[in-house]
Amino acid sequence: MKKYIFILVAIIFNQIQLEAQSTGEQELGSWYEITLSNRISDKYSVFGSLTSWNYELPAERSHLLLAIVGAKYHLNTKTSIGIGYAYGDIDSFFEINDTPHTKEHRILEQLVFNHKLNSIKLSQRFRLEQRFLEYETETILKHRLRYRFKSKIPINDTFYVSIYDEIHFYLNEFDFQQNRIFSGLGVNFNKNIKAEFGYARHSFKTKSYNRLSIQLNLKFDSRKEKT
Repeated sequence: MKKYIFILVAIIFNQIQLEAQSTGEQELGSWYEITLSNRISDKYSVFGSLTSWNYELPAERSHLLLAIVGAKYHLNTKTSIGIGYAYGDIDSFFEINDTPHTKEHRILEQLVFNHKLNSIKLSQRFRLEQRFLEYETETILKHRLRYRFKSKIPINDTFYVSIYDEIHFYLNEFDFQQNRIFSGLGVNFNKNIKAEFGYARHSFKTKSYNRLSIQLNLKFDSRKEKT
């Protein structure tokens, strides 16, 4: 296990060193997230999350506070579709406008594929979003497409390496909006609780941010046992 941890730390350190040469915020910020899912039947589950991005550690100068609730329909054991709603408060000074604390109402639709390559768990998520962004003088609707590829590489029954990349494009005029890359160490506390600790890089058109990421994932199954 020590070998895997050493390799992971080396990758994270190298990424920070390379990105430090680019323009953008050089402070190490934070990305905290709690996710929750509950399987309520063979076909349906509900999910939610609370996300906090901050420009400085531990939680100084808020960048984003976002809450999501939604539901999924499981087509089979590997594929699901979902719909959800999100509310956010965004400090968007790094974009074209300089309006602090943009309020957002968001509707989202998603398609998720889960599969395995030997013992490695792989996941692909396609998400379409309708973002209603409330500025001081107007509300703008922006359509956004996101694609995330995630892998979990087991070390043993308790620890695993988690890596993912997610790219975002605006569809009003097809244009790159942001990219998120994450690498870290995952811990399976039990069948319901796991956590991931690592490094995240958030890259926008003009600026990029290094962030320490801590994520807590809660997963439950409320289906009644068959008799």
